[in-house]
Amino acid sequence: MNRKHSSKVVRLKFDGCYFLTQIRFFLTALDYIDETHPIEVRQLLISAHRFLRESLPPFSVCSIKWKIPFYTLHRNLCYLNRHRDHITIGFVQGYRLSPRPKILLGESEKLKQIRYLEIFSIEDLYSENTQQILNEAIILDELLAAKRLKKYNAKKETRD
Repeated sequence: MNRKHSSKVVRLKFDGCYFLTQIRFFLTALDYIDETHPIEVRQLLISAHRFLRESLPPFSVCSIKWKIPFYTLHRNLCYLNRHRDHITIGFVQGYRLSPRPKILLGESEKLKQIRYLEIFSIEDLYSENTQQILNEAIILDELLAAKRLKKYNAKKETRD
C-alpha cells in the first residue's frame, strides 16, 4: 500500500461539455498507519493515534503535514513519527515545555524547537510522564493562543 494518494477518474459536465478529470484523495493518518511495517510499530501507532484522539480536546484536528500525522489545536501541537522499532511523539513547541532529561528528548541534538518522546511499548505510551507532557503541551497551546488573541485585540483597538 505504498501510496501518497489514491485517485479516481470522474466525468464532469461544464457548459454542455463533458470532461474527464482525475480527483486525488490524499493520505490520511490511518493510511499512514496502515502502510507501516513491522506490525509491532503499526500497533504502537494505532494505540498512539487513539491515545491522542482521546486525550486531546474534541476540537483538535488530525491531518497529514510533511508526510506525517500532526495533531492541531490552535496551532500544530504534536505529531507521530514511525521508526524501525519504535515511534516518537514530537511536540512542536517542545522547547517551551518543562525539561525532563532522558524522557523529553531533542535538546542535546541541537533541535531548536522540537522535543519528542520515544515510545517503545504501550506502557511507555500510557505512562504518567507521557500524559503529563501532553497535558502541559495542551495548556501551553491554550496560553499561546490566548496571548496571540490578546495581542490581536490590542492592535485592533489602536487602529479603531
